[in-house]
Formats: sequence, C-alpha cells, structure tokens
Amino acid sequence: MKHNENDDCKDALVVREPRVGVETISNPSSTVWLKFVNLLQPSKVGWLIPAVLGFMVACSSQAAQFGWVPFDHVYLYLQSIGYAVLFALLYMVAYRGVEFARTHAFGVSKVIDDVHGGSPKNIGNGCDGHVDLTIAVSPEVVLSGENASDNGNIQHISQAGAKDGIAVGTAKPRKCFAAIRRYFHFRYAEHMPAIAADASILLCCWLPYIILLFPGVIHFDTGDQIAEYYGMPLYGMNAGKIWDHHPFLDTYLYGWFASLGKSLFNNYNIGMYIYALLQAVGFAFGIAWLLAYLGRTDLNRRLLHGFAAFFCFFPVVPMCVMSIAKDTTSAMLFVPWAIMYCKLVDSKLELTRNPWFVSVFALDGLLVALTKKLGLYVIVLCLLALIFGKFARKLKVAMVALAVVLLVIVDMALPKFVYRHINVVPGTSEAALALPIQMMARAAHDHPDDISDSDREAVDNYLEYSWDEIGHHYDPWLAVPAIGWTIKGKVPISRFAKAWLDIGLRHPDSYLQGFFCLESGWMTFDAFSVKDQKIPKPVSVMILPMATSDTAAYTYGVLQPHTPPTEASETVKQLYRTIIDTPGINIPFFMALWTSVLPGFVLYYLWRRRKERRSQMLGMSRNVHGESDSQTSGSPMACAVSAGRSLLLTCLPWLLSVAGLYVCAESLSRPGRPSPTRFVFQLVLLTPMVVGFLCSGRGSQTSADCSPTN
Repeated sequence: MKHNENDDCKDALVVREPRVGVETISNPSSTVWLKFVNLLQPSKVGWLIPAVLGFMVACSSQAAQFGWVPFDHVYLYLQSIGYAVLFALLYMVAYRGVEFARTHAFGVSKVIDDVHGGSPKNIGNGCDGHVDLTIAVSPEVVLSGENASDNGNIQHISQAGAKDGIAVGTAKPRKCFAAIRRYFHFRYAEHMPAIAADASILLCCWLPYIILLFPGVIHFDTGDQIAEYYGMPLYGMNAGKIWDHHPFLDTYLYGWFASLGKSLFNNYNIGMYIYALLQAVGFAFGIAWLLAYLGRTDLNRRLLHGFAAFFCFFPVVPMCVMSIAKDTTSAMLFVPWAIMYCKLVDSKLELTRNPWFVSVFALDGLLVALTKKLGLYVIVLCLLALIFGKFARKLKVAMVALAVVLLVIVDMALPKFVYRHINVVPGTSEAALALPIQMMARAAHDHPDDISDSDREAVDNYLEYSWDEIGHHYDPWLAVPAIGWTIKGKVPISRFAKAWLDIGLRHPDSYLQGFFCLESGWMTFDAFSVKDQKIPKPVSVMILPMATSDTAAYTYGVLQPHTPPTEASETVKQLYRTIIDTPGINIPFFMALWTSVLPGFVLYYLWRRRKERRSQMLGMSRNVHGESDSQTSGSPMACAVSAGRSLLLTCLPWLLSVAGLYVCAESLSRPGRPSPTRFVFQLVLLTPMVVGFLCSGRGSQTSADCSPTN
C-alpha cells in the first residue's frame, strides 16, 4: 500500500496530553480502591475548610456588629453550621466548575510551545515546511488557519463542532463589528506592541473615571507625606525630617510630583494628577501583561475574555487606579513582580540564568519593598518558598541569596548608611505588631488588674502606652488608639513576647475577642455603621474605594487650599453607591468574598486536587509497575506531587497578600477613617491570575514535572 504523507501531517497536527484524573485504570482492584478513596474525599476535604471558615465568619459577624463574640451562646454555633453547609455546597459546585473549565481548556500554550521548539512533538513543521496550525481545543471550539497564533494571539476561531474536534476554516465576525473587532480586541501576546495595545484598551475603558476623578484621590497619609516632604514637623519629628513610618520612597515620589505641579502650573494638585495618570498607565501595562501571560496558558478563551472584561469594567479597578496612596503604588509594582515570579516557577528557575531578567526582577522587588513595608516580607517569603520546589539546587540557592540581599538592603544598609544623608528617621515596628498589641489591649480592657508586676513592667517599658492606658484606649475595631505611633523599646522584644504569652494563657478568651473584632471586616458580610449610636444601623461590608480626596487641613491643606468635592467625583460616588445597593449585582463587591470566601476556595481546591492527584497517581503507578514506586523521582506519584507544588508556588504571592491583610490595623470602614479597600486592591488584581491557574492545566502531571534536576 502506498504511504500517504498527508496522513502523517494530519496525525501530527494535534497532540493531546491526557489530563490527570481522566485515565482509565484497567486493574479491577485499583479501580475499586480509587472509587473508595474518592468516596472518602468529600467527607475529609469537603467539610474541613468550609467548617473552619463558617465558624470564622459567624464569629466575625458577631464581633463586627456587637464588639464581642458570644462563645457561650448556642446560636453562634448554629450560625457556624449554617455558614459551613453553605460554603461546602458552594465549594463543591465551584470545584466541579473549575474542573470542567480545566478539562475544556483550549490547549493553546502547549501547541505554541511545540511550534516554537518547546518540545519535540512533531507539531507545526508540516510536510511543506511551514506552520499551518489546526489546533483542536475542545469538541466544540476549534482554532484554525495559517499562522493562527501569534505568541498566543488567536486570530481565527471556528465553532464548527467537527468530528474529533478537528476542523479547517475561519469564522469571520459580522461585518458591522469587523472594524471594531480589528482595532478593539485584546491580543494576549507577550511582546511590547501587543501589551501596549491591550493597555490602551484598558485606559480607554477607564477614561471616564480618569476624567471625573480629577485631580486624583489623595489619601490622608499621602497628604501627610507631602507635608513632610516640604519640611512640616509631623508625628513628633523635627522640621525637615521624614519619618519612615510611611515609606520614605513614597514620600519623595509624591513630594516630587507635587513640586512639579507647583513649578509648572502653580498648583500642587496638577502635579498629583500627573502622577495619577502615570500610575494608571503603569497599572494598564501590568494588567495587560498579566492577561498576556494567562493567554500563554491553556486557559479557556472565554474565561480569559471574562478576565479582560473584569479589568475593564469592574469599577473598583479604575477608582483605585486613580487613588494616590502607598498601597496602590506598591500594588502597581507588585503585579509585574508576581508575573515574573510565576514565570520563574514555570521555567523551573532557569530564567535566573538570564542576567537581564534577574536584574529587572530584583529591582522591581526592591521597589516593592521600599514602597510598602509589608511588601518586603511577602517577597522574601515567596523567594524562600522556592527551596521546596523541584528545581536545580544552585538555582534555589541563588533565590535564597536574593532574599537575603533584599533584607540586608532594606532593613540594615539603608537605615544605617543612607537615611541620615536624606533626612529620614527610621520607623519602628508598631505597625507590624498591631494585632498582638490589640489582643493584649483587649485583655487590659477586660481584666485591668489581672497582670503580674514583671509583665506590667515589660509592657510599660516596651509599648508607647502603659498597660492601663492601652486598656483605656482600646477600640474593638481599630488598633491605632492602643498601639500609638512608636515603640519605646526599653526592654528586649523577647521579654515583651514572654509577657504577651503569659497574659494570653491567663485570658485566651480576651485574645480571641480582640482578634475577631479587629479582623472582622475581612470575614463578615454585615456590620453596624457607627460604634456608639443609640440605634445602630446594620450595613453590608463592601469594597468602598474613595472617590474624593481626604487630606488634613493642617498638612496638605496648608499647601493646597481645601476645595469641596466636585460634582464629577460626587457623580462617581453616587453611581458606585447605586451599584453596591442593588441586590444580586452587588455580590462581587462584598469584601469577604475577596478576603475569605475566595481564599478559602483556593485552599479547598489545592488540597482536594492534591489528595485526588496522589490517589490517582498511586493507582497508576501500581497498575503500571505492579508495585508502588511513589518514592522514585520519575514515577507518576512524584510527578504529581511536583506539579501540585508548582501550582501552589505560583499562587503564593496571592496567598501571602491575603495573609498580609491580618497585619493591618483595621479592617472595617469607620466614619472619619480611610476605607481599608486600599489594602485589598492588590488582592483584587491578582485574583483573576490565580483563578486562571486553577482553570488551566496547571497542577496536572506533565513531562516537564519529571525532568531531572541538577
């Protein structure tokens, strides 16, 4: 029979790699074992995380509304059970939805990598020497056409539903939308022209907010920092000194733009608006890169378009983009750092051999650390976590060295050798100790006389306020009155830690009350609007970005006379209020959705996928080899563990951003206080990336996960 070369080409066009969990096990005993294991999983995994989250939400709801948690009341535990059942059902449904999206992913990145020589799969080089892609993406959706992909940009989509998911042809858009689709569509490609084009689309969608929120939303702390830049004595500092309680780099950055506006336009606000515009451009490029990075995965295209629409039209994004505060500045820098970190994990740290990449990665990490104190520790923990990945040992050492270098520069070298030359006074650690001090303040409030003399001495000589004072100043929902603005530090922190532990062992109930009250905003759906009013008004705890500037008359108001909110900014505020007051539509605006429900689901998914993956790989290895070889580096079990570990590492910047919320000194919006939304914005930006990881093929066993390391 004559051999037909075209048949070989057809066979070479599509390479499908089986996903973990789809394989069939021919061994009857293995099949029974897997069914038994799968039957047990929901009882173990499907209830533990939702049960804990349900208890936390129930306690936080009581704490946010009443300032205390009734641990001795039955209805608290009935409420916990109700929340646990709700979250368990929600997570089970969401898990099936993510698995459906994952098993119906487009598979674009795999084919693109193979076309560009990523792995020898016989794809792309066709019999005539050119690339003619016909990519099977699912039984319903097919990508086709010559050069159908340009670095991840799909140009032709055909929903032909052909047999075996293979079809040839293109689907032309309707003529009336052809021009719009040509110039106004996301390219999802990781090269600068495509990223710039996608960023311009984002800026166009944000343009109404950019215009209406003129001259940007200046936060209270930002106004104080600008006043410090101009030499005003604040926070007990001498005139001309800048206190590093707020990162000095932010102070100089905002002050420079304010002075630019004063020099060019005789108006400080114009300078701040110039900064806000540049910040919007920076966010647009970072988000466009994030979408392009997701576009290189085998994420379902419709879901990717949904992420793009989220960034374009979710009003929290442009409103926070126009906010001028250290949290937004740090978030602008952290997004590209998180992308580079994930690309490092994808490359098994091989990108560390690229000097240009390492230089940009390290510089961006340094800028994140210098614009927000917490950013340093998030970055260092992410880098140290790489030692648990299946990477070359010398590359892991390089990442640990980078973490140490960043710590030395930010915490030692700059304060000791640089600060005195730029009039900067080092800050103290009271902000990092907000939660433990607040818990101690609750004990001082509830049990003012129950403390030993040695513990009282340690507290009085370490904190700004004495034991009696922190109990008197205690506010259940705000840590600043108790922690003050500095630390005396007359005794070692180890002695204070011992006193803190002794008090906690005597009064664990007070510590729990202090914890839930301070952190209730991250874990509740409703609270009371004002603390001491006669008839408290219940309100939903929503994401509330600021629409007008909030600066003090004695700081920034001295430089720039205060003006009432403009009609344009009030319009934005009222429209946003209308949205969050509309039932159903307001679901994405609940704070707890981003800070508790979604993080709980990610942990639920990672744990459940880990258990199922291990059980399935164990069955496969026993079926193939006749005995368990889970300790072998190239076994299915080892590959599955490595894949799951890589997925966890790529989610780590987001998970640590969630954990960082519990270091903040407040979590609820209070009258006269800035909204804690600024703390959550970084989390909102990274959530689509994490959801994209779960819904793509990440975490599945691939040949790359079993490659040997040096």
